[in-house]
Amino acid sequence: MAPDGGAPAPIGTERLILRPLTADDDGAVLRFRGNPDAVRYLSHEALSPDANSARSRKVQAAAAASTAEWFSFAWAIQLRASGEVIGDGRTWNSEAPPLPGRIPAHAASLGYILHPDHHGLGLGREAAGALVEWLFTARGSRTVFAGVYEPNLPSRRLLESLGFRQDRYFTAAEDTAGKKLPSWRYRLDRPDRLD
Repeated sequence: MAPDGGAPAPIGTERLILRPLTADDDGAVLRFRGNPDAVRYLSHEALSPDANSARSRKVQAAAAASTAEWFSFAWAIQLRASGEVIGDGRTWNSEAPPLPGRIPAHAASLGYILHPDHHGLGLGREAAGALVEWLFTARGSRTVFAGVYEPNLPSRRLLESLGFRQDRYFTAAEDTAGKKLPSWRYRLDRPDRLD
């Protein structure tokens, strides 16, 4: 990544390419962000085409405004074999993290979504693991946090399989996204030595 915080380089894994999200991805992203099953445990309901485009412009503007210290990047999760965009991820830190549960500046946050057709294949774990490694190595983050609604057992298992542990519990009354569900904030601390 550029020292000024510019767009990160694509990340390759065995089956995936993770690259910065662009306006050209709007149609592909709508297939999952507009799908009620896919967004059941996200902070928003299924998006309309206009809402999806507005969200896309917002995350792209945040990426363009990123600096070496403060960043917010959205990633297209693309199948290496076909080029199909099957999900997206987000990595960010913030000078003023959202409440509840402020996080320290040396920490980062992780989010991800896959189209339901691609659940259960280990692709979410592959993508999330690559983004965590990028946060630790390219960004120098010391801790990565991820929020997950308590009923979302597959996502909780994914995080735990990567070594995340439960850090803080939030009641349904503390939910700021309007889903009225309890949630966990998970954390993963960077290993002392990175190979």
